[in-house]
This record gives sequence, structure tokens and C-alpha cells, in this order.
Amino acid sequence: MMSRKSLTVQARSTQATAKTVAPVKKAGNSLAILARVQEAGLLSQVEKLGLLTKLEESGLTLAKIESSGLLSLAEKTGVLSLLADDGTPGLLTVVGLLLVGAAGGLVYTVADDTTAAVVAQAVGAALLGGLGVGAFAAGSTLSSIQKL
Repeated sequence: MMSRKSLTVQARSTQATAKTVAPVKKAGNSLAILARVQEAGLLSQVEKLGLLTKLEESGLTLAKIESSGLLSLAEKTGVLSLLADDGTPGLLTVVGLLLVGAAGGLVYTVADDTTAAVVAQAVGAALLGGLGVGAFAAGSTLSSIQKL
């Protein structure tokens, strides 16, 4: 039979272990992000789609990402905090709309009396329009990711 002191020490030890193992979920905390990734089943989706295999087949491996310095560059430039900012999706959407508008403005303002001007219109409008659509899509995608 255990003594009363032994039971008290064992109960305290069990409580301490439970506190250590229990997940901590605080807003703005990296653990909250991991919890949202888990809740959304993001890793399962990556697995189902074979995304890592497809990236490796296209030549992009984790070792290449690591050796290229992209991770430290993203950290130094603050890209990750920009992606986590709630205002970024709206900003990307506005930039996308402005770029699409600029594409239309370019076609309207550049005279189309020579072949070179028409080519300049087409190339400029395609470039600005493509960037605009890309920014708009990035804003929409980022907004969806942030809602997870």
C-alpha cells in the first residue's frame, strides 16, 4: 500500500506531465499555425496529390531549396510576416486591378499607327494584364489560406 506522501508526489508528477504534453494554442503563435494546418488536413492533401513527388520530378527538391538560401532570404526580407498580415490579400487584389487597368490604359494611350507600336501595345498589355491576374489570384489564394 502506498503512503499518503507517495500518492501526493505521484499526483503532482502526473499533473506536471499533463501540463507539459497538453498542446498550447495561442493566437499569433506558431503553434496556432501548426494547429490550423492540422485542422485543415493540409498535409493529407499534399500526400494525396503527390505534390512532393511532382516537385521532385520537376527538379525542385528540399535539398535544392536549402542550398539556394531561399529560406533565409524569405526570413530576412520578411516575406513570411507579409504573408501572415491580414491586409496583404486586399493589397494584392488592389494591385492586380490596377495592373489590369494599366494594361487597358496602355492600349488606349499608345498609338497603333505602326507595327512596332501595335507590338508594344500587345506585349505591354499582356505583361501588365498577366501580372494583374497573377496578383489578383495570389490575393484570393492567400485570403483562402489565411481563413484556414
